[in-house]
Amino acid sequence: MIKGIYHAAAGMIPRESQLEAISNNLANANTTAHKSDRRLFRTTLNNRLLQGGPFGTPVTLPPELYYLQTDFAQGPLEKSDNPLDIAISGRGFFVIETENGNCYTRDGNFKLNEDNELVTKLGYRVLGESNPIQVTGGEVVVRDTGEVIVDGSVVDRLQVVDFEEPYNLRRNGYGYFVPEDNAPGQPVEDIRLMQGYIEGSNVNVIKEMVEMIELNRVYDMLQRAVVTQDETLKMAVNEIAR
Repeated sequence: MIKGIYHAAAGMIPRESQLEAISNNLANANTTAHKSDRRLFRTTLNNRLLQGGPFGTPVTLPPELYYLQTDFAQGPLEKSDNPLDIAISGRGFFVIETENGNCYTRDGNFKLNEDNELVTKLGYRVLGESNPIQVTGGEVVVRDTGEVIVDGSVVDRLQVVDFEEPYNLRRNGYGYFVPEDNAPGQPVEDIRLMQGYIEGSNVNVIKEMVEMIELNRVYDMLQRAVVTQDETLKMAVNEIAR
């Protein structure tokens, strides 16, 4: 009887994690350059959970059996007409300097700080080949190859780097990523930047909603199965034993 509860719980645990990932995707559907996540599982049913540990104690899924995989597919490029908005068309990441070291992002919604340095929305400096990019002057032009031109003169070139696939990157908050092995990114030779554009989120809202509805239905069914098993067990203990 209890084994039936374990079976239902084994189906509920991964679906709850999947629902959390989908909820986060939907919450960031309008976040610049957000990359959607998928919860992947190496096994559907964990025998250790189903059979239980010593004396019938249930054992939860070990963390190595399920993990988040980020979809790094490019999102739609949206025209903003802001000369400091820069989108990457194709592969690569901008290099951002933070107090904890360099991070990488595809969010090119930049601005200038009080020192006329190119920075992110959070104020972190965007790195060029000469480190922080100084923009002092009037007209700012960013070529598709990354050169930053101010009043007709090239002041620097944006760093755009990439990593070997499959990407071994983890989220560091606010759309930033860091490599798990601290490996430096390699410069992208054939880059194409688009000034006055930003990259939108790659979340497919309709697909996420459909998957959420399906998961909710399965989760509800498994929840009812737990209740049914519990009521049956209660009847066996309290009534049949008499």
